[in-house]
Amino acid sequence: MSAYRYTLERGNKKYICPGCGKRRFVRFIDTETGEYLPAEYGRCDREVNCGYFHKPDYCTAVQINQEVNSRRVPAYHGRHYKKPETKKLPVYIPCDTLAQSLQGYETNRFVTYLHSLFGADMAHELIQRYKIGTSGSRWPGATVFWWVDASGNIRAGQVKQFDHTGHTAKSLDGSSRTTWIHSILKYRHESRQEHLPSWLTAYLEQGGNYASCLFGEHLLLADTSKPVAIVEAPATAIVASVYLPAFVWLAAGSLSYLTTERCQTLAGRQIFLFPDLSADGRAFTLWSNKARELAGVASVTVSNLLERCATATERAQGLDLRDYLTRFDYQQFQPAPPLENKYTLTIDGEEHEINAIAVITEIDDYKIVTYMLRNAKFCEVLYTAAGELPDQAEDFSQVIYALIGKVFKPGKLNGVNCLIFPLKNG
Repeated sequence: MSAYRYTLERGNKKYICPGCGKRRFVRFIDTETGEYLPAEYGRCDREVNCGYFHKPDYCTAVQINQEVNSRRVPAYHGRHYKKPETKKLPVYIPCDTLAQSLQGYETNRFVTYLHSLFGADMAHELIQRYKIGTSGSRWPGATVFWWVDASGNIRAGQVKQFDHTGHTAKSLDGSSRTTWIHSILKYRHESRQEHLPSWLTAYLEQGGNYASCLFGEHLLLADTSKPVAIVEAPATAIVASVYLPAFVWLAAGSLSYLTTERCQTLAGRQIFLFPDLSADGRAFTLWSNKARELAGVASVTVSNLLERCATATERAQGLDLRDYLTRFDYQQFQPAPPLENKYTLTIDGEEHEINAIAVITEIDDYKIVTYMLRNAKFCEVLYTAAGELPDQAEDFSQVIYALIGKVFKPGKLNGVNCLIFPLKNG
C-alpha cells in the first residue's frame, strides 16, 4: 500500500479546525476512492498560532483501507493494465492579466506605504522590480503580489489589502483580507453569468498550491553573485530589499510554503532564512528543520537576529523582519562600498570585508554601528557620539560592559584599533 494514497485535499476548501475552531482546516482524502478520512485527520494552515496536524499512521491507514474495501461490491479480479499517468504541464496566468494590474497606484495602500518609507523614486523602483499590481475588485486599494518564476512564467497573484500602517487589513470577523487573483476572476465571470476563459478553467482544474515558486524568483538571474534571503511575506521581502540590498530578497508566502521543490532554482546559491517570530519559537524551529532538508540543494543558514532581539510581547505579536527594519531610517543602511575602496574588520586575526552598514544605535555618549560582513554575518563596532573610534584604556572594556552590557573585544577597522562585538550569526 502506497504511503501517498492518503493526501491533503487540494484546492481552497477549508473546514473547522478541531484544534483552534477556525475555518482553516484541510482534510485528508483517499486518492483511490475520493472519500474523506475521518474528520480528525488533516492540517490547520495556521502553522504558528495553532499547528494542528494529524495524519494517519500506517496502522490507521490499513484499518481505513480494510473498512473501505469491506463496503465494496466484489468485482472482476483479473489483471488490469494501469495506464501510466502523464504528467500535466502547469498552466500559467497570461501576461496581459498581470499588465492590467500595473496601474491605479494612487489608490494602492501598499504603494502609499512605500512612498512614506522611501519616497516616490524608490517606491517606483520597487514597483518595477517586484511587478507590484493593484486590484480594486474585492477591496479598494488592494495590492497584487505576482509570483513570477525564474523563466518569467506567472504562477500566481496574491491579492492583499493593507491598512494605513502597512499591515494586512482585517475583516469584521478578524480574518485576513487576502485572496488570490484566480478566485477574484472566477467570481467576476460567474457573477456576470459568463463562461470562464479557457486558460482560467485549465488553471483552476490543475488544483494544488498555485504559488508553486518563490515570490521574487524572477530576480535570481539578475545577480547570481548575491546571497539569497528568504522571508515569509512578500511585503517584507520588498521592504528589506531597500534596507539590505546585499541580498536578493524572496518570500515563501507562508511558513509551510518553503519546500525543497520550490527551492530547486536556488541550487548552488548561499541562502539565509529569516523566519517570523512566534510565541513559542515554532516558526524558527520549523524553518531550522527545513534548512536541514534543503542542505542538499544549497548552503542554508537560519538567521536568529529576531530571536535574539525580541521581547515576549513581540514574540506574541508575531513580528517579522520588516517590523524591526522600519524602526530605522533606511538611509542608515548604507550600500556596499566600491571594491576599490574596500573596508575591512579584523577579528581574532581574521580579516572580513564589510558589505554594508545595517543599524546605528545610540546609547548615552556612544554609537554602536552594526556592520554586515561580506559573508552575511554581523558584528558591532563601538564609536563615540562624534563618530570617532574611542581611545582604549585598560579598563575601558569594563566601563562599556557596565554601561551597555556587552563585552567588546579589540579588533581593527581598516587597520585602526577598535572595539568589536562579534555576533554569532545574522
